Amino acid sequence: MALSDIYSHLIELTSNITDAYATVLYSANNEEKTYQLREYFSLNPNLEPPDKVPFGEGPVGQSIASRKPLVIDHFDPEAKELNIFKSIDDLKSFLIVPVVHKEPEGVLLIATKEAYGFSPKLQKIVGGCAEQIAWHLFHEREPHHDTEKPESALPEMNTYLKFLADSPDKDTLVRRLVEIPSSILKCDAVAVIRFDKNGLGKIWQQKGFTEDPSLYEVHQGTGIVGTCAQSRSPIIYTEFENSLMALFSANENTQAIKSVAATPIMHDKRLLGVLVCGSLTMNGLSQHDLDKLTLIASGVASSLTFKEVTSERENEKNRDPITGIYNHRFLINYQRAISRKVFNGTYPVFFLTVQLTNLPSLYETHGVRSGDSLFRGLVSLISQRVPSPKNIFKYSDNSILIMILKRNREEVDSIESRLRNLFNDKSLSVNGVSVQVTTAWGLSAYPEEGEDLHDLIGLSWARTAQPLKVTP
Repeated sequence: MALSDIYSHLIELTSNITDAYATVLYSANNEEKTYQLREYFSLNPNLEPPDKVPFGEGPVGQSIASRKPLVIDHFDPEAKELNIFKSIDDLKSFLIVPVVHKEPEGVLLIATKEAYGFSPKLQKIVGGCAEQIAWHLFHEREPHHDTEKPESALPEMNTYLKFLADSPDKDTLVRRLVEIPSSILKCDAVAVIRFDKNGLGKIWQQKGFTEDPSLYEVHQGTGIVGTCAQSRSPIIYTEFENSLMALFSANENTQAIKSVAATPIMHDKRLLGVLVCGSLTMNGLSQHDLDKLTLIASGVASSLTFKEVTSERENEKNRDPITGIYNHRFLINYQRAISRKVFNGTYPVFFLTVQLTNLPSLYETHGVRSGDSLFRGLVSLISQRVPSPKNIFKYSDNSILIMILKRNREEVDSIESRLRNLFNDKSLSVNGVSVQVTTAWGLSAYPEEGEDLHDLIGLSWARTAQPLKVTP
């Protein structure tokens, strides 16, 4: 794969991560004192970014000087100085990221139509992409002293990094990580170690070691891996068997490894883990191998952090922002998983829906803040009164779904009766003001009335509209 394709892939990856409307990469030309257009992506075919941007001018120069990302909103006067995006209308937010290896190698500019679209966490992820771009720009410009040309591994490196980034989850990514292609780096053993907040490391994945390294506890400051984690710096030992330092633990048996390279997996000063490779050959790993290992670790750090952010965003979408309980969207998206977990045929499952029929009027009377406080209190009250195991969901704006597990019909009827009486007999207080909450109720049961999750939930919801039967 040509270098232009590598930059194109990294720009597209950055655009997908940031939901960008346009992303532009400029590389530094130190002789001309300008940044030259290298690659760009745009959803607007009329985008024509200038071929050159002078050093030291405007917000681009400000970001390069500080070596920190710079966010500019459309109402900021500096936004008018970004002539790069002058042909695109309705842009709301801009991000400028310096592309730095040892020295500035270029600058990355991103524009989006979403106001306040670049959170600090998202800026850090983009910073990881910028590090990968900087590495390629640096090695493209600087001749390497090793006999192996750095460009020779670039196509495979790009394909491999994309393969890692496309992993569906963290564990899959790490399993793929220990399978580094020999065309990129020749080694006999690979391990990925993750560290917790207390500095204790555990083997995440490994292959090729004569003794399973998961038998050891890895501490920061102990052994090659622990020292790498503590120093946050890459380490290479080309004659490891002559070293008095252990690899993972002071208690380990002698390994057959004769040369070792280790690099931290870091994102914005946060240690995610350590990537270590070993060779059975003396001087089997070179400084150039360590450089490639460090680039891989940088890409992995960006991918891991991106998956964390994506997971957090997905979790936020699946939870009610007022109460924190799972919402209707979660029930739809994870219908099969929920069904597999609760519908096992060994015990019934009941779906009790309580509709807070006058909740909208309480919001109108007491205001949003007090209404939110009341709703949180109601969910907390229900949670306290319904015995576990149970699951509570926000089904609609004014209704709560309670999934009651491992109870028989008589017990569930008793729970429903107690909840009804609680709302009927007790006024609730909102900021010192007594309020009465009116309710409607509906109940359905698995497997008595069906085996489809959403059919049962829908039946429970429909019954909230039915009048309560009174026994004469």
